[in-house]
This record gives sequence, C-alpha cells and structure tokens, in this order.
Amino acid sequence: MYAELNTKSDYCQVCGYDGEIKIVDEDGKLDWKCPNCGNMDHSKMNVARRTCGYIGTNFFNQGRTDEIRNRYVHLDNHKID
Repeated sequence: MYAELNTKSDYCQVCGYDGEIKIVDEDGKLDWKCPNCGNMDHSKMNVARRTCGYIGTNFFNQGRTDEIRNRYVHLDNHKID
C-alpha cells in the first residue's frame, strides 16, 4: 500500500499568516492571495504544493494552478483511530 499526505502549509511574509494561501480569480487570471492581509506578491509568500509527485515551491502556470484549485480533499477533520 502506498499513500501520500499533502499539507497546505503556506506562509505570508507580509503578515506572518501560516496556513493555506488561497487561489483567486482576478479578471480571468488565477493568482495566489493571502486570506489574512490580501498580499499577492509572490516574492513575499511561500507556497508549496505537490505536482508530478514532488512538492514544489515555485509558482505554477495557469493550467497547473487551476488543477490545484480544483483538487478534491479526501481527508478532513475526522478522527482516525
């Protein structure tokens, strides 16, 4: 059996937010935005997502960003015994 766990542990260098940086649609263009302070400057945030089997920290093209935005979360806050 093989499984991968993917966490959304992003960081905003402007306000110190530690959590999931959101993907937003700005006039037909997908971009990353801190839900706490609204920062959209890629040079002032750290975003890590698994792509092609590896956790990448670079920002992605529009197609990959859309795929990331539409991913289904299989686990939630249910207790695992």
